[in-house]
Amino acid sequence: MDRHIDWSTVESLLDAALELPEAEREAFVRSQAADAAIADEVLSLLGSAARAGAFLEDPEEADVPLLTPDEELGSWRISRLIGRGGMGDVYKAERADGLYDQAAALKIMRPGSAEDIALFDSERRYLARLEHPNIARLLDGGVTGEGRPWMVMELADGASADVWVAMSAPRPHQIVDIILQAGEALAYAHEKLIVHRDIKPSNILVDGAERARVIDFGVARLSGADKRKTAPLSLDYAAPELLDGDAATTASDVYGLAATLFALLAGHPPLRLSGDPLPVALRRALEEPPARLPVTACQRRDRRLMLDLDHILARALAKRPGDRYPTVSSFCDDLRCALKGRPVAARAGERGYVFRRHLWRYRWQAGAAAALVLSLAGGLSASLWQAREVRIERDWAQSEQARLEAVQHYLFFMLRDGADVSGGTNASAREILEAAAAQVGEMFEAAPERGGQVMHALAELYFYLNDYEAALPLLRVLVDDEQLDPALLASARYDLAQIILRTSGPDEAESLLAQAQAFWADDPRQWRRRLVDSRLVEARILRDRGRLPEAIALLERTLPDRIALSGETHRMTGVFHNDLGVMLFSAGRLEDATASLREALAVWRATGLDDGPDALNTLNNLAAVQVVSGDHAAAEPLFREILDNRRASYGPSATTAAVLNNYGKTLINLGRPGEALPHLREAAAMAREHAGPASLTYASAVAGHSEAKAGIGDTDNALRIARDAYDEITEASDGPGPASALVAIAMARVLASEGDTRQAGALLDEAEAALSALGPAAGLQLRAIEGIRESHGM
Repeated sequence: MDRHIDWSTVESLLDAALELPEAEREAFVRSQAADAAIADEVLSLLGSAARAGAFLEDPEEADVPLLTPDEELGSWRISRLIGRGGMGDVYKAERADGLYDQAAALKIMRPGSAEDIALFDSERRYLARLEHPNIARLLDGGVTGEGRPWMVMELADGASADVWVAMSAPRPHQIVDIILQAGEALAYAHEKLIVHRDIKPSNILVDGAERARVIDFGVARLSGADKRKTAPLSLDYAAPELLDGDAATTASDVYGLAATLFALLAGHPPLRLSGDPLPVALRRALEEPPARLPVTACQRRDRRLMLDLDHILARALAKRPGDRYPTVSSFCDDLRCALKGRPVAARAGERGYVFRRHLWRYRWQAGAAAALVLSLAGGLSASLWQAREVRIERDWAQSEQARLEAVQHYLFFMLRDGADVSGGTNASAREILEAAAAQVGEMFEAAPERGGQVMHALAELYFYLNDYEAALPLLRVLVDDEQLDPALLASARYDLAQIILRTSGPDEAESLLAQAQAFWADDPRQWRRRLVDSRLVEARILRDRGRLPEAIALLERTLPDRIALSGETHRMTGVFHNDLGVMLFSAGRLEDATASLREALAVWRATGLDDGPDALNTLNNLAAVQVVSGDHAAAEPLFREILDNRRASYGPSATTAAVLNNYGKTLINLGRPGEALPHLREAAAMAREHAGPASLTYASAVAGHSEAKAGIGDTDNALRIARDAYDEITEASDGPGPASALVAIAMARVLASEGDTRQAGALLDEAEAALSALGPAAGLQLRAIEGIRESHGM
């Protein structure tokens, strides 16, 4: 757009042209314009007005009420006018037939065209399909003697969202919560293929309990419906593509919901268009960037949230639909991350952002851990130096190792308890602690040797807490620095290999492990413990490669070395017994697996770690043996006990997600899918956050969620859940693999039950090919595939 154009001349000429018949406008503009640039601009605005004029609200509605108090329609008596929508008036009404007392909202259409009547009728049909706690539901409907349609809806008490903000002065997080409720309602409508198209503050009501209700589906459309069917829209909140005459999509509602959130936070819409001449407003909507949130003007305690919201809204208000969040649900997911202090997708490309946000999320733990690790670092390095000089024998090394592991356990419980009471600290202390924790990254940049040790200690703590997403960026920073101390680099590569193996697969993990082992192999006497312990990860990679017998042989061969290093009751000895039990279980050697797992439990009791995470993992594995043996009734209380302990002691993590998944699937096997559903839904969300979308943990939980939905007869959502997850997993994994295979089995089960054996068969073939590479470890899944085929004659 040419910035030197005289806009006052453009507007004057535009106003004059609009007074003429459409056929005479171009000739008039060409004759009156001072130059070609002004003529082109005016003609362009006239074209925009012609395309979109029918989509905008008429600001000059008749003031004469359509109904009067005490007038009756059907079973309803009119009380008073309470609002005016895009095509009709809304009245408070009460039942007049004496059957029972009920207040409601009655909407009647104003005089209009046949197309307007069709739009009003479509609103009634859409509302009849929507049953959601955040959508005002349809109660009744009819037509007056004059042929004017009306409908009665649930009376949504409360004020419009903008009035609620003005009256209540809520904090930003309260406003976001209202938008999340509205977002859930819209996501539900989108599942029914209904797009609202006119989300704005006045179409979201908030009651005294801060419950949001979305109203006025009068301009709603089936997703992607014919754009030629017109309906009034609100200039300040309508997506640009709607104003340009394009069809409505879910991205249009993303824009409207985001514009509404912006207005509630900032006090005005992102683009104030309603006061402009119509064609100018349309051009601004298509070309002018929206305003940004006033982050610096808000209260200091809200700035972190507001900064995240500013980035989220910038994405959600993008001009092109493809640049926004693809769904209302994904927009809401980022809002939830902002509320919880987690990294938001809208800022994923910002340098250093994920690292800073993880430090903020665990600011109390990270600050305490950094201080404690720094205090230990000097004494530990001196002790190690003395060890090299005077060649202290193995007994000292064992006691020192035990001391460090005791510190690790103490750290975990101390930080967990500290997190529970952190909210009592005042805001200035929080800011000081956040700044101190953020200095870890700056410390690493300024002094990699010292800062790298602290960063690695934090990463190991997150890893111990099973928060792989928090540990991952820290370890990435370390392994990307080739100038790092070689010993620290090897340790970081090893830890990163473990996380990658758990979240993405064996390829990168195998390379990282090989690099770490190559360094340790240069001095096998000094790094003997590291080399021995690394066989655990090596065995897991072999298992994931489908080489299970080799994995079992490696652990059986290395276990005596582990015992020779530290004794039979050392924690790492228990880890070896546990992992060997898992491998034997995968190979179908249930008795041997049980014996090995009980050896691990004996170690946890002897070391006082029988209530720690390792012991709970072993109990989980023993319960899994019960499941495979077919004794689900015996497994159910075990899983429930493990789950209760994990919730109480460790909170959300990838491992807690796995236990939730196991418990939920056991309930399904016991014929209780309704009870299983909330556990499996939570498992999927937790696994996605803490293990990542490419992990087997997430895939297994989503498959279970789908299976539970199918178990209660909700096959439509069962299939949708599995399909969405399948697309997400294959994208995160760069193609089909074992993780997507688990979800493919869930899809196939639903499709086969509905008679679509062709598509189900193709999915089962794909899953079988991916899982067969795992060998005996995939026995359960392969048997499930066989069961589906047999059940449906495939």
